Amino acid sequence: MINVFLMLKSQYLKTQMEYTANFWMMILSGIVMRTLLMGVVFVLFYNIPDIAGWQAGEVYIILGFIIITEGLHNLLFDGIWHIPMLVFRGGLDVMLSRPISPLYQILSHELGLQGLGNLTVGIISLGLGLVYMGWLTPLAIILCVFFILTGTILRMSYNLISLSHVFWIHGGIMNFGFFVHSIGEFAKYPVTIYPLAMRFVLFFIIPAGFIGFVPTLILRSEGVILYGGALIAVTVIYFFVARAIFYRGIKRYESMGM
Repeated sequence: MINVFLMLKSQYLKTQMEYTANFWMMILSGIVMRTLLMGVVFVLFYNIPDIAGWQAGEVYIILGFIIITEGLHNLLFDGIWHIPMLVFRGGLDVMLSRPISPLYQILSHELGLQGLGNLTVGIISLGLGLVYMGWLTPLAIILCVFFILTGTILRMSYNLISLSHVFWIHGGIMNFGFFVHSIGEFAKYPVTIYPLAMRFVLFFIIPAGFIGFVPTLILRSEGVILYGGALIAVTVIYFFVARAIFYRGIKRYESMGM
């Protein structure tokens, strides 16, 4: 199954590379946008030693996790963003006629080239943060790989939940998935700087706080067992909830346009 997944992604990459200018523009767009975001943090901390007890290096680590997981999501699971169009234009009918999981087909559908740029900038941001904080150790690197894995699964899960709304709302809300994604973007800064209600949203409704903030707390050696257990539990729960909601929606699907 993994070989098929990688083969489909490679085919999408080949089709995108046919248009050379578009290929490089998509990659550069990811690099430019996320580099500007890192620049904002640099300017913010230039004359301020810390914000609510958080140093610049720690914020770069949070940013690194956020940007890397977004980049991997773009590259691996960008097909999720096409769910509304697949429903409204009949593409899902074709997928349901094949003897393979429709969710697997959607996850392997399309390839977001901007993910290459995001992945590059995210790795740089994470590396700078670890060096700045003096946390660049073999154990930290292993933990970071684990956090990137859980963060990517979490991002995929809550995006799948938000975009599966088309199975219940006839006509759908085309920008609802982007709305959820935009709220998750607030987690690119330490969650503790937000009001209590916003913290609740970023931990338990759209769990983007578990992508960058909680892993950084663990790297800080704060509540390692508590936060580590919560991170694993939330990742597993959201993954299976997202899968259940998607397949529940498939049962309601009535063919093109709903």
